[in-house]
Amino acid sequence: MSNEEITIAEAPTLDDLVQVLREGQCPSVSGRSVLTYHLGHIGEREHFIRIHDNTGRGMFARDWIFAKEIDGVIAGDGPITSSAFRELYAGRSINTGGFLMAVLLGLGVLVPMPEGARGYARNPDVPLASVFTPTTEAPKRKSRGAQ
Repeated sequence: MSNEEITIAEAPTLDDLVQVLREGQCPSVSGRSVLTYHLGHIGEREHFIRIHDNTGRGMFARDWIFAKEIDGVIAGDGPITSSAFRELYAGRSINTGGFLMAVLLGLGVLVPMPEGARGYARNPDVPLASVFTPTTEAPKRKSRGAQ
């Protein structure tokens, strides 16, 4: 028997693999806190978003979420609410879906539904893939009352 120590390398996690492309901030949907988010990538075609920080007290998951999964959630024609994002954070803090929705609003990917309607809609002028361009500046979010 040998006394040599064997080291087993752990498989890299998404945190090890994803490179942060851009950091940004936006208000939460309630407006009571400011969220910091990261846009990241692995190579040129795999893009991710994660919530990184919250100035409020709400708990959240810091998991990287694959942009294609987010696109799948927002692809429909109906109104989008924070509950639509729950499947992306199964077993994690329920706040995270709402925080992700706030990030998508801040980036201009989602826009408020017409006055009186509940939820948000996909902005046809700002595809999710467009926000991962390093030079892209996030558009300013309009409030529900703004015309």
